[in-house]
Amino acid sequence: MSKERRIQALLIALLLGAGLTRSQFSNMPFLSWGILGWVALGVANAIITYRGTKWVRIISIATAFLALLVPGMLKNLEVLAWMLWVPAMVIAVSQGDDVQSTNGSSPPQPGSTDAKTTLTALILGIAMVSLLFRGLVLGNLLQTAALFVGLPTLLAILVVRTGSPRSATGVACKAVTVGLLVSLLFLGEGILCIAMAAPLFYAIAIVVGLIMDYANRPQNKRNSRLLILLFIPMSLEGVTNLTTLNRDEVISVSRIVESSRDEISEAILDTPRFDRTLPYYLRAGFPIPVSSRMDHAAGGDRWIIGFRGGETRLNGMEPSPGDLTLQLEDSRPGLLRWRAVSDSSHMTHFLDWQESTVQWKAIDARRTKVTWTLRYRRGLDPAWYFGPMERYAVRLAAGYLIDSVATP
Repeated sequence: MSKERRIQALLIALLLGAGLTRSQFSNMPFLSWGILGWVALGVANAIITYRGTKWVRIISIATAFLALLVPGMLKNLEVLAWMLWVPAMVIAVSQGDDVQSTNGSSPPQPGSTDAKTTLTALILGIAMVSLLFRGLVLGNLLQTAALFVGLPTLLAILVVRTGSPRSATGVACKAVTVGLLVSLLFLGEGILCIAMAAPLFYAIAIVVGLIMDYANRPQNKRNSRLLILLFIPMSLEGVTNLTTLNRDEVISVSRIVESSRDEISEAILDTPRFDRTLPYYLRAGFPIPVSSRMDHAAGGDRWIIGFRGGETRLNGMEPSPGDLTLQLEDSRPGLLRWRAVSDSSHMTHFLDWQESTVQWKAIDARRTKVTWTLRYRRGLDPAWYFGPMERYAVRLAAGYLIDSVATP
């Protein structure tokens, strides 16, 4: 056995031993993602010996040992480690190929790969991203930038680098299209989720493809692929507290209602109703209110709103409904304030309601100014992309509440 093989065998044995030791002392099963993920990362780097990947492999193996031997130090970062490792390895292999080509070997020509190889690359890329998606599910990271930025970046890189296509941009866009269709058909994602994420996914695929097309030109510097590393910090938003932007949002909408103050007070204090047509944007896939009732239990007045929708089901059955429960916290002339105490609807995939406040003040005998304020926590990252979408939806919802609940 060669020296390299002996080192590989020793590292694998040490990693397995560290994983078993961690399992024994932490009462975690060895096959849990928290242990197996780190062991698999270390073993993969012990086995892989591509040119130019030495330092990536050393850092990855050291990180795996650190996570296994120092409990709590790198807790819940297994998926993130894999997501960072894939582009790091791809870039390292690319640099190794460039170094080899400068030493006399002819690099592969763009377009030399046939359609079968490109299709194979597409399938392998989708499979790898699907596995990482399951890791995001286990890590409770589905609503972070790791999903909406990290995964499309990885998919584009993997497909382009594996297939060596004539046009990296074109193949990256095809890969994203297949990925979106897979998520729509088999992962149960809502149509609105796909529609909201699609522009971001395609933008990332196009940018990554353009960078790699540029890097494949003989006259360009080989380190131009390092530009892809800019996507790493973009993929971390929402993954850790340090990389999470403020999620708390407040939206207020005011309207002049052609009714007296007393008429509006009576309408607001009556059983809330949702018998008016929702704005088109809110009907495009968001959960919609289908019922409303007031519960005057011993714990105080509660407003319970039933929602339905927001998911995709191929069997034609309606998704399970959910309820948003609001507790009345403040009631005085001209003001009502509810606090959200629970929400079992699909709306939690987009945002978490915090508070709903309505104020009304007479302007004259027949006109009243009504202001509805909604507090919520943004549920999707990155904030620069999903924040404006959620604010627009909440602004429409506040206006609808004025039209439907506060208007006689």
